[in-house]
Amino acid sequence: MSDSPFPSAPDSPGTDPLQAAKASALKAADELRAAAVQKAGELRQAAGERAAQLKNAAGQTAQDLRDKAGEFGHAAQDTLSQARAQCEDLLAEAEKMAREKPRQALLTAFGVGLIVGLILRR
Repeated sequence: MSDSPFPSAPDSPGTDPLQAAKASALKAADELRAAAVQKAGELRQAAGERAAQLKNAAGQTAQDLRDKAGEFGHAAQDTLSQARAQCEDLLAEAEKMAREKPRQALLTAFGVGLIVGLILRR
């Protein structure tokens, strides 16, 4: 036996423990690399699926908002039409009153104008 703290080289070159450890480490590294590639692919696929789900949800929400905006637009048009009709009715009634009672209409208009003027002056 020798005095060296290191084990002696094996008699056959194929049984070197350093080479076996190196081969084992390379094999483990290849397995880890393959597992990492597989996980990365899975994550990429999951992210793509989630992105598609979010895109669909956003599209549905956008469509719902467009529908609501359309409903509000129609409601606003209806309200505007009703207000316009009421204004036309009031104008016709005011013209009728002015023709039937011109003095009263003139005094009423003067009084309203005076009050509005006093309010706006403040």
